[in-house]
Amino acid sequence: MADNSSTIDNSNGVLTYDSPISKAIKFWLLLVGVTSAMPCYLLLIYYFLAHKSIRQALYNHIIIASLFVDFIILSVDLTCHLGFLRLGYLAPSTPALCLVWQLVDYGFWYGDLFLKSWAAIERHILIFHSHLLNTSWKRLLFHYLPLVFVTFYTPIVYTYLIFFYPAEHIYDYTVLSCSGPYYYYGIPAWLIWYESLFHYVIPIFILIIFSNALFIRIIIQKSRLNVTQGWRQYRKMTIQLVFVSVIYLFDLPYIIVTIVRWSGLADFGTDVQGPYFYYVNYIPIVLFPFAILGSHPKLVQQIIHRKRRRQIAVSQQNMTKKF
Repeated sequence: MADNSSTIDNSNGVLTYDSPISKAIKFWLLLVGVTSAMPCYLLLIYYFLAHKSIRQALYNHIIIASLFVDFIILSVDLTCHLGFLRLGYLAPSTPALCLVWQLVDYGFWYGDLFLKSWAAIERHILIFHSHLLNTSWKRLLFHYLPLVFVTFYTPIVYTYLIFFYPAEHIYDYTVLSCSGPYYYYGIPAWLIWYESLFHYVIPIFILIIFSNALFIRIIIQKSRLNVTQGWRQYRKMTIQLVFVSVIYLFDLPYIIVTIVRWSGLADFGTDVQGPYFYYVNYIPIVLFPFAILGSHPKLVQQIIHRKRRRQIAVSQQNMTKKF
């Protein structure tokens, strides 16, 4: 690993020094997280798509979309981060990779937050207002159209801002995201506020608030829901959402520092926001597949059973070779 230090340029325009030791620790932690999460993502994507009943369930559509978006973030954004932490610069150092990195780091990352916040809202509709989904037109209006919007809104917006917005591109491969995105240098200040507030802060709070509200509603109305045929589905949906909302609490330190800085203390937390809280924001991407896996005990049992069968088969082959 290279020993050269580098700078981190976060979305709030704060340049902070990143020491070699800090980079090394973050590299190995991120490497373990990425290499552990990637096969879990692939397994879950296959599991959800291969089983027709699971694939067609309305409450799984938002999970499937999230798995695809988060897998792109993991395989592109976090892979670029790993290379940057190891080398001190982006490799290969090309403008095309810089722009793709920026698109995934902003367009897809904010898209992930939109997906999770809508999942928290939609769970209330699926459990307590299912009459809104009992016809094809209602499903189109209250399920499919919102799902399409939250999936593609930020990727489309940031595709324009990053690739087509008229701004000077100065590629610095020794700074995260090549010192971009470059539209920051040309858009009005109120748009930067809009981005931080509506693309980041509000979705996180929607996820946390609506998840807790769903959990409370389920507890209060458990006796009524327990007699319905969909109780197991309701419980699974609630468990999934609770797991997801818990892992997204890792975003709160960055949000708190950002809000305090907005209030007038411009230098508050800059020594930790860039070097540490910036990377803490990626913990939910790494933990998300494990949160979903934890809400599917049957899949976990299948994995354990297959692993045991393979171990037995290998041991039998070894015994046969000995004789």
